[in-house]
Amino acid sequence: MINRIIRSTFNTPLLTVLLIGAAAAIGALWLRDLKRDVFPDLSAPVFNVIAQNAAMGAEELETAVAIPLEVALAGLPDVRRVRSNSQLGVAQVTIEFEPNADYYRSRQFVAERVGQVAGQLPPGTEPPLISSLTGRLNEIFEFTLEAEPGAADLMTLRDLAEFEVNNRLLAVPGVAAVERLGGYLRQFQVQIDPERMAARRVTLNDVLHAVEESNMNASGGIVAQGAIEWTVRAVGRARGVDDLRATVVTTRGDVSVLLGDVADVREGPAARRGVAHRLRGEVVSARVIKQFGSDTVQVAAGIRQAVDDLRRALPKGVQMRIVYDQSQLVDSALGGVGRA
Repeated sequence: MINRIIRSTFNTPLLTVLLIGAAAAIGALWLRDLKRDVFPDLSAPVFNVIAQNAAMGAEELETAVAIPLEVALAGLPDVRRVRSNSQLGVAQVTIEFEPNADYYRSRQFVAERVGQVAGQLPPGTEPPLISSLTGRLNEIFEFTLEAEPGAADLMTLRDLAEFEVNNRLLAVPGVAAVERLGGYLRQFQVQIDPERMAARRVTLNDVLHAVEESNMNASGGIVAQGAIEWTVRAVGRARGVDDLRATVVTTRGDVSVLLGDVADVREGPAARRGVAHRLRGEVVSARVIKQFGSDTVQVAAGIRQAVDDLRRALPKGVQMRIVYDQSQLVDSALGGVGRA
């Protein structure tokens, strides 16, 4: 058989050259579309469903949140195992699928079942968050935000990471999430004064209602005036500390009791549970996680372009320093194969 093929190639050299050229062209096209990664992704689809309720303990979350989610998710197609872990304020349900299950189809099934159960969860429970169980190999890029002394504080750096950097990187094709660590997360803090509240006969529920219900915008419909329609809106959303201080808590006769009369309202850092540190001191770190099945080299190239765009818009004295780029390892390995 082999001898016959060899003789036929010599008898029809033109056809042989054409077939070899066609095979080389097809191989080049396939090579261009071939996804490049550190290792082949052979893991089965695994998803985490995280539900938070700060007022509930571990046993309550297990009974009222984790078990209903487990029951709803256990009947999905190709589910291999469902397990949960509950602690103070947080319940986590992990769903493992069979290795041959389609990733995106399985995620869609999980999202549908979680949406059905979400309306039955206890009041005060935040909407469940669905995330993929990713390993370190999917964290393909890491950089830090650093500032020269006096240029920006850690809260300003975290603001840049939360809004400017996060929004820009999530627009890069293939990016699944951006994890931020370090710095101080900015928040408005209302520290009530019991003595001032008692003097003005204000209860804690009055303060909570004023903060929760007054900090919003409302629609008043449309007012028609001839051929013109005017949109009516009640703008009540607080834009800063001064707006919160001016929030009316209650009325005593003709006098309005403001939030600033019974509490100290300030802008401050939220409690943090992680610190990012480099040689010169504290920084804000960001890790970029790629989507399942995406090309590491292409995604990293898009991230580098986004980083270059962000650097041009950073305040004076603030720097973005790349500390890890997985695509360099992939390019180095593929270059070694090519040279061999």
